[in-house]
Amino acid sequence: MTHGMEKKTLRWKFVESVEPPRLVQARTMEAILKKNYYAQVTVRFHTKQIMALYDQFGRLMYGSNSIVKNILEYIVFEKHISNVYGNWRIHSKIVPDWMPEGDPIVKTFILDRPEKPPEKEEEEVLSQEAKEDENEAKGKDQPIAA
Repeated sequence: MTHGMEKKTLRWKFVESVEPPRLVQARTMEAILKKNYYAQVTVRFHTKQIMALYDQFGRLMYGSNSIVKNILEYIVFEKHISNVYGNWRIHSKIVPDWMPEGDPIVKTFILDRPEKPPEKEEEEVLSQEAKEDENEAKGKDQPIAA
């Protein structure tokens, strides 16, 4: 869930629930050994949230600090129920095929440093070459007298 978030700042705020969370599916299963049970529940959340993602320089990459958006999410929670002290944790997020894709994230990058300015001697050589090129160009443009 945090892949690609290095050197970025995420500001998120829960505003309100549009409708109460709804259980979509629940199931239990054995894993590898008997008496090693896991439970998974899929919950539908329809909420209003504010989210803004900033790059390492503090520039806004995605979202807004003030615009409230309606968000529809399907989250899968998981618990190792054989463990008395097991906790519920987020297993995954389901994105249905019919759900529209989000806006693309505009990436920022660091420009290469400009090359150091040429030395005075190099400037003189370059300016002499430019003058010679101009003189040659002028000579070619003039018609030959007969």
